Amino acid sequence: MGKQLNKVILPCLCCLSFYAGTQLVGKTEAAFTSQAEAKPINISTAFVFPSYIHGLEEKARISSEQIVKEQAGLETSVKNGLFNGTEDPPSEFLRKKEQITASLEELHRIRAELEKLDRQAEKKEGYEYVSEGFLKVDKLLLIMNDSLYLQELEQLFNQKLQARKKEQQNEGLKTDKLDEDEKIEIPKQKVDHEDTIEEQANLKEEHSVTNDHTQKDEEEEIANEESPENTE
Repeated sequence: MGKQLNKVILPCLCCLSFYAGTQLVGKTEAAFTSQAEAKPINISTAFVFPSYIHGLEEKARISSEQIVKEQAGLETSVKNGLFNGTEDPPSEFLRKKEQITASLEELHRIRAELEKLDRQAEKKEGYEYVSEGFLKVDKLLLIMNDSLYLQELEQLFNQKLQARKKEQQNEGLKTDKLDEDEKIEIPKQKVDHEDTIEEQANLKEEHSVTNDHTQKDEEEEIANEESPENTE
């Protein structure tokens, strides 16, 4: 009887253990599964970063400062010295003018790039820095355009250059005239010198003739004194 009971109890215990095991594993798997599930992450990247916009603003500032500095230097050279010590003033003026033009073109390029980025940032949130950068550079370019007076400087340069050429021509004419006057005086001096030599020669000849007559008279007087007739 006891053996039969054991035969019944043991299978029941095995069944209970197996059932309990399946329930435990099922809950654990469900727990791990729920923890392992990841929520979807939406990653969005900006098409332009604030650092890039700030970099363009800095380049625009540097270009505008170069324009102001180079134009002031060009004005000083034209008004005060017309590039004193320069062999070719027109070439020097053109070189400085091209430097200013290059800086202005760089400023236009930066403004155009910011305008393009500003259009892309329209109706998008978080891109206010793009519009701010574009407005700053656009205003800076307007100020540079209003402050430029390269055409006036070029007109002033041409006027001073023509005045200098005219002055040099007048000085050249004066020098040529002085040279011609010296050439005219040289023959005159030569003639005067020849006349002086001729006069000196005539004076010597006259003096010689006078001496000859004087000596002849003295000899005749001595001869007369020594003559016997005069002695008696």
